[in-house]
Amino acid sequence: MTTTHRVMNVRGSISTDDIIPARYKHMYTEPDELAPHVFEHRFPGMAGEFRQGDALVSDSITGIGSSREQAVSALLGCGVTVVIAPKFGRIFYRNCWNLGLPALEMDTRELGGAEEIGVSLESGVVSTGSVELAFHPVPQLMIDMVRSGGMLSLVLAGGNPATAARKGTRA
Repeated sequence: MTTTHRVMNVRGSISTDDIIPARYKHMYTEPDELAPHVFEHRFPGMAGEFRQGDALVSDSITGIGSSREQAVSALLGCGVTVVIAPKFGRIFYRNCWNLGLPALEMDTRELGGAEEIGVSLESGVVSTGSVELAFHPVPQLMIDMVRSGGMLSLVLAGGNPATAARKGTRA
């Protein structure tokens, strides 16, 4: 299944503090409360430009620094439904998938000028209309997590990720 996304580009190394400043971490708990503060200091005004279904495309490492889960929640609150970068901070990457936000690690140079992209997690392809770019295939369990709204939702719905991963079956 291919999903279509409007591209929102960010440049340079992006820390979790860039995504959501630390002072909001204890102030707000809901994604929609965090959303207005996304990139508040790094890219002022950008939070108001996001729409539901957007792809955040970075040209550098993304999600470095503090391991705050709120950085992912805030992006989800803005409507971001996929994050694509050449490299991710490991904890941010895992937080993305755990909260149901696909984080795709790939060369983004050919995506920078695209206004819209298609993403197929199953096929491991991002398309710009004129170009198809491959990324590492996503395990079915992680696709199931995204479709369920994250790890917790998958487990609450009766899925058992540990068992599914050991057996190599879908949860």
